[in-house]
Amino acid sequence: MSFKSGVILILLSAAAWGLGGVCGQYLYQFHAVTAPWLIAVRQVLAGLIFLGYLLLRGENIFRIFADKRDAKDQLAFSFLGLLGAQFGFYYTISLCNAATATVLQYTSPVFVMLWMSFKNRSMPEGRELLGIVFALVGVFLISTHGDINNVVLSPLALVIGIISAISLAFYTVQPMRLLSKFSTTLVVGWGQLLSGTLLCIFVNPFAPTGHWDMGALIAFVYLVIGATVLSYSLFLVGLKVVGSTKASLISCAEPLASIIAVVLWLKTPLTLIDLTGMACIIFTVVLLSLPKK
Repeated sequence: MSFKSGVILILLSAAAWGLGGVCGQYLYQFHAVTAPWLIAVRQVLAGLIFLGYLLLRGENIFRIFADKRDAKDQLAFSFLGLLGAQFGFYYTISLCNAATATVLQYTSPVFVMLWMSFKNRSMPEGRELLGIVFALVGVFLISTHGDINNVVLSPLALVIGIISAISLAFYTVQPMRLLSKFSTTLVVGWGQLLSGTLLCIFVNPFAPTGHWDMGALIAFVYLVIGATVLSYSLFLVGLKVVGSTKASLISCAEPLASIIAVVLWLKTPLTLIDLTGMACIIFTVVLLSLPKK
């Protein structure tokens, strides 16, 4: 496969994931579907698809629990990383909109960088500090429109959005040892299934909330298949061709896809200050993704 084809796959993956958040907003906004029910059912179905695929290939999906340390790491990844990132992201959408939730979660590289600085007992320098400044400016503009006395974003949306970013940072860093022993499909599959099953303790997955028609059903199916299985598969194939650094940079198309879709499809109003704040955060991601010389 050519490098150009790999870039196209990463772009398609980013767009597919970004549009998933927009489908979530569509279900909340036009069909009164509640966030906890949607997230729980989506997680369980996605997990079953991933693990079912591995079973069809003849793999032993339970081997990840054979070792106590592996099992503990898998549980931590499932409940602290994946659940926090996914629940936080989709719940934030229900409190504001998909574009804002996506961009808030995109502050996660800042938390990864801060953790690595703490771990290595070193202070952020140069572009790392610049990245922190741009991220803070971006969040400030989105939440206040530049007026500290006028909070335009729900404080709960801001808090949950940042929590989702911290969880995504954990999701990024924590499973490295697991991924050196097991496939990403296995780790993510169990993460989806376990996190969704936990949510099902609090919501009845067999009692759909909201009102449903063909449009709602299409959005839900896309949320499970397109924004999860398809996006994940395209990213992995493209990642092998373009490498992790370029893949991270290209994935910045995700918030752009969300912004375009919420404005054109859902008619969500975004001001120039909103877009400026979002641009600051996207710039932070690009800055922190570039390799050091």
